[in-house]
Amino acid sequence: MQIKQPMHQHMSFDMAIVNMDTLQKGEEATVFDVPDIRLLSSLGIRIGKKVKLLTKSFAKGPLILFVNDRSIVIDRSIAQKIIVKR
Repeated sequence: MQIKQPMHQHMSFDMAIVNMDTLQKGEEATVFDVPDIRLLSSLGIRIGKKVKLLTKSFAKGPLILFVNDRSIVIDRSIAQKIIVKR
């Protein structure tokens, strides 16, 4: 009988999976999961894409990201639903 290893033993712990709104200014990450919002795909926010946080507004303001060679603005409430790998 073969015993399955827990998934976490195969993962690299140098990469953290976090909500996009937790990134710091200048930090780059790879999109891991996105909510079902059609606008995100048209902005280039898709699984596997690299993004860089350019600016994060105070409190609950928007985030400015660099993706697909352009800057885009994302509402903080949506950024909280986008999962990225640092």
